[in-house]
Amino acid sequence: MKNKKFVLFFLSLLSLVLFISCSKSDSNNPVNPGGGGNSGGGGSSNEAKLTLNGDTFNNQAVTLKNGTAGYSISDTATAVIFIGTLNSDTLQFFIVFKGKQNGTQNWGNDFGVILTKKSSSGLSYYLGQSQGTTTISSYGAVGSKIEGSVSGKMILQSPAATEVTVTGNFSATRIADVN
Repeated sequence: MKNKKFVLFFLSLLSLVLFISCSKSDSNNPVNPGGGGNSGGGGSSNEAKLTLNGDTFNNQAVTLKNGTAGYSISDTATAVIFIGTLNSDTLQFFIVFKGKQNGTQNWGNDFGVILTKKSSSGLSYYLGQSQGTTTISSYGAVGSKIEGSVSGKMILQSPAATEVTVTGNFSATRIADVN
């Protein structure tokens, strides 16, 4: 039951992010007016800079963009999402952690990371919920940044159960809290 709630929270945030990222005009973008999520400069760029190793990733550096974060009042959790491409594959990276404060949290049943990869061979899900940590170094107000890092192991959700390590830093703009 807890995993279903975890995935539903991710899917809700994904829908919101996809709706916002399809905006035609950056000036009408409530998450990053005028910036489009592609301004350079590290922490101000709404990016996740990750290194992936395992399965089809061979110490692969990837930068995902359009970082958006939201706090769920009813779940008392924050979710962060990034979208991008690697070669011809589409990647989505989700981070979920308890509360809305700075600190380090171990991944657990309801908190951790999910990486989805859509390729010509299909859709793959990598779940990190037991062997890793999320560190929040800055938890800003609505319209400000949530920044931090992740480090741990994700497991491909298939019979092979292949491990993929992920390390990296992220910065995302916080949207209004949801119920």
